[in-house]
Amino acid sequence: MFKYVFSILLFIIVLQPTLISADDHEDLISGVINAISIDDNGNVEGILLMMNNGDFMNIDIKSGDNPTEFGLENIAGDRWVGNQNDNGKEVASKLEDHQKRFAPITVLHEKGVAKEIVDMEKRNVSSNLNFLFACFAVAWIAFFGYLVIINGRIKKSSQNG
Repeated sequence: MFKYVFSILLFIIVLQPTLISADDHEDLISGVINAISIDDNGNVEGILLMMNNGDFMNIDIKSGDNPTEFGLENIAGDRWVGNQNDNGKEVASKLEDHQKRFAPITVLHEKGVAKEIVDMEKRNVSSNLNFLFACFAVAWIAFFGYLVIINGRIKKSSQNG
């Protein structure tokens, strides 16, 4: 038994990818912003991203044709969508806010040039507590119901015997 569990764990550890390919030439990475490079006009030139494995990666922010697209949320959960051409100074403000909060982001990039930067998906645990309670309640009701049924069978068999 231990041999099989060890083999499965070894298989998972060896084959675990660090980057996820979005298509043939694009990669998805996630992490927190370590540094932001801003030009003289207040527009973001690039970011230094610290990934979950501790490595750092420079990501360039593209302007001009096909600018970098953004989909970021503030601390209240309000979503902001924009791009580098139309909202350059606001991009800097939003990314600085993410850096201060250590909010994780996901970057779709091609050769270190960001195409899209969005908030990393996260689950709101507090909204799921009601479902967790309901599952535990059903499990406990089923358990005590089973005990009542077993108790009834034991009493019935002791009366017959």
